[in-house]
Amino acid sequence: MKKLLAIPLVALVMGGAGFALGRYFFPPETTATATDPEETEGNGVLYKLPLGSLTFQVLQPTRILHIVIDLDVFVSDAAVYEQLGNTGGRARLRDTTIASVSDMAETILWVKTGEERTIDKVALAQQIVQKLHNSYPAVKSAQINQFLVSNKARQ
Repeated sequence: MKKLLAIPLVALVMGGAGFALGRYFFPPETTATATDPEETEGNGVLYKLPLGSLTFQVLQPTRILHIVIDLDVFVSDAAVYEQLGNTGGRARLRDTTIASVSDMAETILWVKTGEERTIDKVALAQQIVQKLHNSYPAVKSAQINQFLVSNKARQ
């Protein structure tokens, strides 16, 4: 008789514990965060899409640059945010960002020797947004969280 009562009791306790711990192991999806109201157009809210770290290798005449950028993109339209918030949409946005920044790095050669530490992150983020705006008009702003450059002499 005790065994018959212990089995459902253990199942209920373990199910409740699993449900409670599931919140810690699987946090809720990214929610929209508003940025500074002065930066938004009108009274709109900008939705944050973290793209993570992007790594590039740029070949220059005398050296090879390895660039790591940790980037967040801000979108103004909630419907576009929902489309880009899933795995496929974020991958497309990330691929477009990589192509845009790679193109900028190859054509402009915007990091000169010695300027790696003093590069203007805000101006660089604005250039990235201008490139992304052609493919994704809802992209209004970007924020560079981390910008690392290491260079190596080209042989």
